[in-house]
Amino acid sequence: RHIWEDYMEVCDDIRYTEGMKDLYSHRKETIERIFGTAKENHGFRYTQMYGKARMEMKVALTFACMNLKKLARIKHEWRLEMA
Repeated sequence: RHIWEDYMEVCDDIRYTEGMKDLYSHRKETIERIFGTAKENHGFRYTQMYGKARMEMKVALTFACMNLKKLARIKHEWRLEMA
């Protein structure tokens, strides 16, 4: 058994409880969507760079840009609601 196996079993038990089951079903709409967007729009299906350090830099910059875009969208929506 792996060292973390006990923790993984606890997480699985929590995931299948009634309240968490509904919450976990929305994961595909929020978390998984971000990685899908990165794969489709930002070329993360295949690596174009050699070396772990270069890919880490590309991933960090890409997700930082995606977060800024998300922040700009949220700020724009909030201004419309406040007006």
